[in-house]
Amino acid sequence: MTKTQLIGKIYAAFTGVTLEDGIGIWEGLALDDRLEHTAAYKRLKSKDERLDWQKIPVIDLYKCSSSISFHDAKGMRFNLGLYLLFALNVFEDEEDKLHKDKNFNLSPPEVMFALKHNLESDYSKNRFSLLNKKQIQCVIHFLEYHLKEQETYFNTYGAKNASKFNKKYIEQEEAVAFWKIQELLR
Repeated sequence: MTKTQLIGKIYAAFTGVTLEDGIGIWEGLALDDRLEHTAAYKRLKSKDERLDWQKIPVIDLYKCSSSISFHDAKGMRFNLGLYLLFALNVFEDEEDKLHKDKNFNLSPPEVMFALKHNLESDYSKNRFSLLNKKQIQCVIHFLEYHLKEQETYFNTYGAKNASKFNKKYIEQEEAVAFWKIQELLR
């Protein structure tokens, strides 16, 4: 699958998803900062986009990069399309503008980590529980796309079998297998 095809599938699978009463990126930041039951928590939560994830600015993904670890099932379903597109560098022009600012020193959200690690835990199973089959297929295609990129890199630089011994590559293959099982269960 090409990057363009994958991007189209992500938009198709996640368009129209709303946050409802889920945990958005700003509320996730408040949870990370342990601000529950404070005015700051309410203020941050009120900043969350609830109707259209495509309206969330890229800068907010950086400002709230830890939020990916604090989404509940509704929050993950709402934000995952944006995270996948972000990790595919769809917003590269916006990011380039941010990085030109000398004062910009924020970290991006760890999208790949969220899709690969601790997937068997109750926490992970719960936060991905509302994804439908098409959305799970997007995760699978996203991970497979990145596997192909790694294979191309290894082959380009003369390390044809290196992927078989690369820990990150093996973890990603295991994640693909996990997500394929989730697809069958939907």
